Amino acid sequence: MMFLSLPKLSSLAICFFVAATTKVDAFAAPKSMPASKTVGGTINDASSTPQDIFEEFTKFLINHQTDMISKIEQADGSENAFSRDGWGAFANYNDSSDEQQTKSGGITRVIQGGNVVEKGACSLTVIRNGVLTADRAATIQGRQQQQEGDLVVQEGDVYSAAALSVVLHTRNPYVPTFRSDVRIFLVKSSSDDSAVAWFGGGSDLTPYYLIDEDISKFHKDLKQMCDSHFPEDNEYNLSHAQMKQLCDEYFYLPARSEHRGTGGIFFDDLSATKATLSFVEDVATGWMPSWLPIVEKNGSKEFTEEQKHWQCLRRGRYLEFNLLYDRGVKFGLANANPRVEGVMVSAPPKIAFDYNHVPAEGSEEERLLKILKEPKDWTV
Repeated sequence: MMFLSLPKLSSLAICFFVAATTKVDAFAAPKSMPASKTVGGTINDASSTPQDIFEEFTKFLINHQTDMISKIEQADGSENAFSRDGWGAFANYNDSSDEQQTKSGGITRVIQGGNVVEKGACSLTVIRNGVLTADRAATIQGRQQQQEGDLVVQEGDVYSAAALSVVLHTRNPYVPTFRSDVRIFLVKSSSDDSAVAWFGGGSDLTPYYLIDEDISKFHKDLKQMCDSHFPEDNEYNLSHAQMKQLCDEYFYLPARSEHRGTGGIFFDDLSATKATLSFVEDVATGWMPSWLPIVEKNGSKEFTEEQKHWQCLRRGRYLEFNLLYDRGVKFGLANANPRVEGVMVSAPPKIAFDYNHVPAEGSEEERLLKILKEPKDWTV
């Protein structure tokens, strides 16, 4: 596998980096969590080892992909089902669990031309028993905030990674595009039995028309979930406000001075413990309950050709961000890649670019642009 020099690689960028020349559909993450327990900062949790947490979370991701796809297909209500493109340990439907516990692999599931989802992808990737190069080990060392007894990551250490991502581009402009992912990265020492693992992930909306109560509920539900796991003065020094800010900072188009959508949460380098495992699983299990009510409410609303064109214009911004600023996509397209379709699986199905398009004054399109240039707190 070719290794490239990447700046300040985060856990998700590492996941993408490890598997990009094989097959992974993930998103690169923003800068590390501010002043939180980051790479190598292990919260005391003697009940489970990092390897135990990795295996438990990987099983969760495998089952959750199947569960989500069933719910999306039911909500879509069309004859179009998700395709299945498996590789490695997941190449066949009848792969044994022993294979999946010892070898790398993944499943890319794609739906196109549905009633609700014009194009959607739900991708699982599991990478096992890779070996860190000196450059990669140095990158992780630079991000570690070590406590006594923590593993100091070194060249030759063994890593594993697992990620689940979903992107749903909707047919109706009144239903936002939905994007989410969760992932784990594990490093085991090559010289003893010590190990360290950490989580990353997030969830966000890209609306085309602002239906304030829908966007507000999405954010309030995320805040309630985050607050239940990370109350004030928690040991991880983590909060919903931090994760919302990171999301806004990452999904930003600097050339246009506007954000891609109305945001959500984004977190990275979160020490893997039983407590944070519970949080990350809650993030993932909350994806469909946070998005499907919007589909049910607005998915059958009538819309005009002009409104559909506006959706395609905004999708152009979505693709613009992916190609110009998303670190994972940029890496995956940097060299010849037999899995380029997996890299581009999150791209919208149809887009538009109009020269110097300016929405009408006082229109709903103009109102959306104002919010994208100056994000607001939707929880108040």
